[in-house]
Amino acid sequence: MPATIPHHLRNQEALRLIHYSDTEEAEYAFTILTSGALAVWRRRPGSDAAGELEIIHGPTTWDTVQGTADGELT
Repeated sequence: MPATIPHHLRNQEALRLIHYSDTEEAEYAFTILTSGALAVWRRRPGSDAAGELEIIHGPTTWDTVQGTADGELT
């Protein structure tokens, strides 16, 4: 939302990327909740256990997402 951008940053390109990269210890997936929020989940690779919530981004704080969509982690 434009009103939430500090005045001194309003003329800068709004390019803020957050990467969640799979490692040997963790793999990441996301779900989009009915509210429009983006939930990022983390679990151990190869585990059948439910993942742990890494972070939730509110519906107005994210634009696009790429990666593994996995509702089973919720």
